[in-house]
Amino acid sequence: MRKEIFARGIAESSEAVLAELEDNPDRPDNLDYFIDLMRDIFVRNGWADRFLQHADDRKIFGIYCMMVPEEIVYAAGAIPVRLSGGSYEASCVGGEQVPRDTCPVVKAAVGSVCVGYPSPCDICDVLIVPTTCDAKRKMGEELSIHKEVWMLEIPHVKDNEDSRKAWLQQLYGLKTNIERYSGRKIGRKDLDLSITMVERARYEAQKLYEIRKLRKPVISGCEAALAVNAYCYDTASEWTSALSVLNDELENRCKDGFSIRGEDMPRIFLAGCPSVFPNWKIPSLIEEMGAVVVADESCTGDRYLYDPVGATEKTMTGMMVGLAARYLMPCVCPSFVPNEDRLYRLLQMSEEFGIDGVIYHVLKGCVIYDFELVRVEKTLKEKDIPVLRIETDYNPEDIEQLRTRIEAFIEMLITRKTENEKRTLI
Repeated sequence: MRKEIFARGIAESSEAVLAELEDNPDRPDNLDYFIDLMRDIFVRNGWADRFLQHADDRKIFGIYCMMVPEEIVYAAGAIPVRLSGGSYEASCVGGEQVPRDTCPVVKAAVGSVCVGYPSPCDICDVLIVPTTCDAKRKMGEELSIHKEVWMLEIPHVKDNEDSRKAWLQQLYGLKTNIERYSGRKIGRKDLDLSITMVERARYEAQKLYEIRKLRKPVISGCEAALAVNAYCYDTASEWTSALSVLNDELENRCKDGFSIRGEDMPRIFLAGCPSVFPNWKIPSLIEEMGAVVVADESCTGDRYLYDPVGATEKTMTGMMVGLAARYLMPCVCPSFVPNEDRLYRLLQMSEEFGIDGVIYHVLKGCVIYDFELVRVEKTLKEKDIPVLRIETDYNPEDIEQLRTRIEAFIEMLITRKTENEKRTLI
């Protein structure tokens, strides 16, 4: 009975998000690919059907963070699946296995394995868990009871030569393990082709970012987030083709002067912890209250496919060094110290996207994101950008409380915009 309740809860919460997107008459026609993909996976429980049709005899690697270089997995003829935990039902089950104050992302990851119901983990041969925080480290230990788990040690001081060398050695070790497990030696051409394939995905993601910078929004933040988040659950090549078609439609909207809302709506930057599907109550509330999310810094969103691989040489050494640099140096995850790059990125994106306000999302139990809030507030205050801190978990019971706070923040931003326009006219 518990399994059935678990499955029904995930399906219902996921369908609610997807149905809301479908009910929007202004949604892009080519968003339907991503809606159907997410419905196949979360509502119809079609994980196995979707991924095993691509797999044949290939291995499937479950990854729990954007720090895992997917290019190495693809180069071995294997398939990476991003296992991000956004289910309230799974977090409730996981809460019985981990300490009470653990973040809901980890609770959901553990719960999706422990409940015994078919989950994405079931189709994975190996789980790869980067040690971005203490909770992730212990999560890997818990998951190893059920699956083979490889821990990927992340250096938390990246501006250090020894740390960079250690990280490169971690990736060489990962490459060796993947070759051994997949039974396929990764050649130079294999790695070059996989880097090129993922670069095409990043190119299309970058086009979407540029479109979202326009003063007239042609796609909502929730719609854009769905398209980007779907990358976690699709193969890179198929996702790239689908996003290319969507981007073409959005560019035509721009040429036609189409806009989903007026130019005077507040433009919100969603910072902090990721909003992982189907737990989208924060971005949904923001746009329900009359604003638009034009950018985020999420590891399942805009940050996921932001930076390219800078391999100056097509040798194996050159490409591995390029991969190591790409996955370490530009990353602004708060697990790194010092993390001035994150403050710089926030300011840069706030200017480029014409941000009116920042909503800083903190998941309960996520100390590292909450720890940086004071520095973020101070930096943005110097640029006169208001910040609202929202702390929540996956429980839907606080939606009305959050609605009140977000509505008040957006009303304040509207008042500020109106007053600034009046001053400009004077």
